[in-house]
Amino acid sequence: MTRAGAAVVALALLASCAPHRGDDHVRSMAAARRAYGAGRFAQAAEAYDAAAKSAKLPRDAVFARYEAALARVRAGDVELGASELRAIASAAPPNDYSAAAALDVARLTRRVDDTRGLRELEDVALRFPASGAGKVALLEVVRGDDASGGPAAALAHLDQLTPRLGAGPLGDLVAYERAKRLSELGRTAEARDAFREVARRWPYPKGAYFDDALFRASEEEEKLGRFQEAIAVLEELLSYRETSDVIGSYQRPRFSPALLRIADLYETKLGDRAKAREALHRFYLEMKTSVHRDDALWREARLFQQDGDRETACDRLALLTRDFPDSRYVPCAIDACKLARPARSRAPQACRTRSKTPAADATGTTD
Repeated sequence: MTRAGAAVVALALLASCAPHRGDDHVRSMAAARRAYGAGRFAQAAEAYDAAAKSAKLPRDAVFARYEAALARVRAGDVELGASELRAIASAAPPNDYSAAAALDVARLTRRVDDTRGLRELEDVALRFPASGAGKVALLEVVRGDDASGGPAAALAHLDQLTPRLGAGPLGDLVAYERAKRLSELGRTAEARDAFREVARRWPYPKGAYFDDALFRASEEEEKLGRFQEAIAVLEELLSYRETSDVIGSYQRPRFSPALLRIADLYETKLGDRAKAREALHRFYLEMKTSVHRDDALWREARLFQQDGDRETACDRLALLTRDFPDSRYVPCAIDACKLARPARSRAPQACRTRSKTPAADATGTTD
């Protein structure tokens, strides 16, 4: 049998194993979705009710009930919709939609009683810490604290929640949000230590806040005037960078900003222009998916130009025009080093960057 034939057989077998939901249920769900999409929410709720009654699988029945409750809320019958959501939320044992229903109910409560709604949101986080709804609820609670009492109130509440949530699935979120409030309150050394603790307790690859925690810790080190230590933390973050030998990328959002910050720290805080140039060239070589690689080469050329090494500066600009023929820096590089315009370049015809040459960029000269 060919691979294509085997694939067809496999798909047929999978299809034969799919649950049979019943024709009445499928028709009712389709009718409900059509009505909801057309804005006929009361009609959608009735169709979802019919789908729940005809469902052959318990999970399908609960889902239809959940959608019916949301449709009733949209139709204006908030009291009935909320009552049905509460019934789903309070199911024992909880079902697949209990956490989402509890979150929806808390948000509805908050419309009329903010204090009570925030208490219900906290209860969602405590009851369903492993669910996405629990995480969202906790963030809304903390933001509510910020709105009512600022970061000090949020920090006090997070300190209260730490013994109850700190060892569970939401522990890293509680710790990270706590570190952020310490930073906002200007308790810099404590914030740095708290961010480092998040990275230590919830390390890569499972720690959801590992990269963010290290990046924020480096910012706190910079505030403390500990520039070498700030760079060391960023290098620690970058040490977890992986490469892909197949389709895809392991590039994570904090990597590019981390390496650019290293260059900035070397240049502006430590006055080590050679290290800054090295970091910028690393950026060009390593951050293959970044849209800022041409910026890095332009900045590197600027530093060489400032130090009187025009030859190397022009080498870097030649590299820029070759690898990034559509970059906004191309006409500036052509003007600065008498380079040929790349074939089929879509770059502007005239240099319209903040400055026309790397040297002028360094002195703040404008067009």
